[in-house]
Amino acid sequence: MDGVFDEVLAGLAGCDASETLALAARLARLTARLEGLTVHTHVHLARQRPPNPAAGEAGEPYSSVAADELAAELGQSPRTMSSRLATAWDIAHDLPVALADLAAGLLDHTRLAALHGLTVCLTARQRAFVEATMLAGSRLASPPQWRRKIHRLVARLDPDAAAKRRRRAHTERRVAIDALDDGMACLTAVLSAEDSQAIYDRINQIARTDARTDGDSRSIDARRADVLAALLLGNRREHVTVELQVIACVGTLASLDENPAELVGYGPIPASVGRALAADAHWRRVLTDPETGTVLDLGHRRVPTPALARLVRHQQTRCVFPGCGMPATHADLDHTVAHTHGGRTALDNLGLLCRRHHRAKHRRDGWRLDQLQPGVFTWTSPTGRTYRVDSTSDEEGGRPADNTHSRPTSNSAFG
Repeated sequence: MDGVFDEVLAGLAGCDASETLALAARLARLTARLEGLTVHTHVHLARQRPPNPAAGEAGEPYSSVAADELAAELGQSPRTMSSRLATAWDIAHDLPVALADLAAGLLDHTRLAALHGLTVCLTARQRAFVEATMLAGSRLASPPQWRRKIHRLVARLDPDAAAKRRRRAHTERRVAIDALDDGMACLTAVLSAEDSQAIYDRINQIARTDARTDGDSRSIDARRADVLAALLLGNRREHVTVELQVIACVGTLASLDENPAELVGYGPIPASVGRALAADAHWRRVLTDPETGTVLDLGHRRVPTPALARLVRHQQTRCVFPGCGMPATHADLDHTVAHTHGGRTALDNLGLLCRRHHRAKHRRDGWRLDQLQPGVFTWTSPTGRTYRVDSTSDEEGGRPADNTHSRPTSNSAFG
């Protein structure tokens, strides 16, 4: 397979427009086949990992260990792989004919995803009817047309389907944050349409009123963003009671250099922002040596905690399971070797684990965790594959520790 891809890539330069379009069509079909094979592979692994009743998985179709194994092997987050595995399982069992068409290259993944998402509210019999009807017809000219046809079929089969989807969607309302570049972040909220529109209209009305202020050169989008922050936080940030952890080198806080600071749970922020936050008594500051990363001052907390626990949270910053992004502030302190088994409460026997992976470590699912040296962990999966996580390196900051790598490694043939 690798040889074929290399040959096609090398020959692409000699293709004319007609040949290139034909190649694009063939590659699209191959992509669909690979996606179908991927779904089958994920489901096959799930079937090899039955639920563990002792871990509270009674009634589940498979154990959560399957998603963790995929995440570690593929270098993805466990949350992402859990969602993908659940979708793959549902498609394989409820839309088997559509999956067969995907694996044969007759249906693309975008159309299959629409068929899956828009029919989830139907009964198994109704869903099979929509599947058969859609696959018996043409694939239509575009995914939007495909979706509209599914909507019409669903509406005829179940006039209350829209209300069902609305109720189901309403239970999934949420607020999330995603890190962006240059010290920014994207805050999103999934709400009912009427609440969302009302909130936006209020923000927009206030922003447009503020626009009449003389000398205000902000764009309307910037004004809306500032209005939202003011409404949620108040006009003065010192009234914010949420505690954030800011990690910065001594030189940064003393304005001797412009090395970026770090906002725990987010990532690097500009030095000027770090200094501004660290100067506020309502924000926690952590001073480090710029060369070695050694903690010099951990600041003060309102609720006293052991210095060792603070040191572990500062050094590891996130759950130490491969790919897990749960920040230290939401992770448990875990004894790598259990205290009841003689494990010491020391730096070389403590690690941060989110609740999910903390439970996975202690369940009899086959995962084993070892700490080779302070902050350097090796996970062994149920199949015996190993993944190394080095929380002492600063690979993202371009400052890895000597002879260590923070990227998980595997003994897989594809690793």
